[in-house]
Amino acid sequence: MQANATPLTVVLVEDSFTIRRQLLQRLDAVPGLRVVGEAADEATALTLIGYLQPDAVLLDLSLAQGGSGIAVLKALRKQGYLGQVHVLSHQTEAYRAAVLAAGADGFFDKAEELELMLRQLTGQPEVPAPRPFDAVALHERLDQMVRLAVRDGSDVVVHVLAGSAEALQPLAARLIASLDGGDLVGWLGTSEGGRLCIAQIDGEDAPPLGGRPELQGSALRLGRAQLPDDALSARGLVTLAELRALGRLP
Repeated sequence: MQANATPLTVVLVEDSFTIRRQLLQRLDAVPGLRVVGEAADEATALTLIGYLQPDAVLLDLSLAQGGSGIAVLKALRKQGYLGQVHVLSHQTEAYRAAVLAAGADGFFDKAEELELMLRQLTGQPEVPAPRPFDAVALHERLDQMVRLAVRDGSDVVVHVLAGSAEALQPLAARLIASLDGGDLVGWLGTSEGGRLCIAQIDGEDAPPLGGRPELQGSALRLGRAQLPDDALSARGLVTLAELRALGRLP
């Protein structure tokens, strides 16, 4: 699929907010792919897909209100939907035969086989790896993360790494590959500016960033701020974490 071709449109059917957020973040990073609708239950999924007629559907097995992804899949094929349908689940082996027999184009483990699914979905032998967000996109995504966390009573931890661009640029790629799919990695300013921001939802349960092997023995300086203890806004968290990375605040 060429990046300048007509976008491949996708409807994402997933009832878990956390998993949907992680999937959307990865899908948004794929050139030429556009998510045009989201659903959490059978009725919404079928109505959206019938209305939008997307090129592909990514479908969870278990849906809200006791719904079934297999029921959605069977209904779509019965209605004549010819687009791709890829089912994502943690229960791949138990349901693989039934899902494929019902008309799915693929059945993948949502934790381990997302990149394999993307290759089949896009027809590309290699799908570009996600890149750090630029400063504008980072603040936009972080604003969304913080607003939702305040609403839901979740914790967010924002880290800022300060150091040389030469050290931060390869580190950014390694962190994206190793952190959870819903975490944010992006630049404060340009990638040459020497400031990398990492934001984690429910950060208290996440391994301390400073203990990660990617940072061991480096000259990078790490600052940290947490919602709600340190600040209640995205920019407030970033500023405190940056000042701590620069040694201007304890």
